[in-house]
Amino acid sequence: MKVYLSGKITGLQIEEVNKNFNNAASYIRSIGYIPVSPLDITPPDADMDWKEFMIKDISGLLNCDAIYMLRNWGQSKGARIEYQIARELELQVIFE
Repeated sequence: MKVYLSGKITGLQIEEVNKNFNNAASYIRSIGYIPVSPLDITPPDADMDWKEFMIKDISGLLNCDAIYMLRNWGQSKGARIEYQIARELELQVIFE
C-alpha cells in the first residue's frame, strides 16, 4: 500500500521539514507500507511557486491508497487541502 505523507513545509526550516518527513517515512516503512513524500516528488528548494508544488504533490497523492497526516498538518493550508482530497476519494487516513 502506498501512503502519501502530508504535513507542514512552508515556514519551517528545511532541517525540521526533512526530520519530520524522514521520521514519518521510516514509520510507514516499519509497518510494511511504501511512503510517498512530497519532498521526493519535488525538492523544497525547487524554483516553483506554491501552486506548482501543490499540483505536483496532489498528483502524487492521487496515486496513493492512504494519507498519513503529520502532527502539524492542521497548520498547513496545503496539508488541509490534501486531507480534504483524500477524504473525498475515501482514502484511508492515518494520523500521527
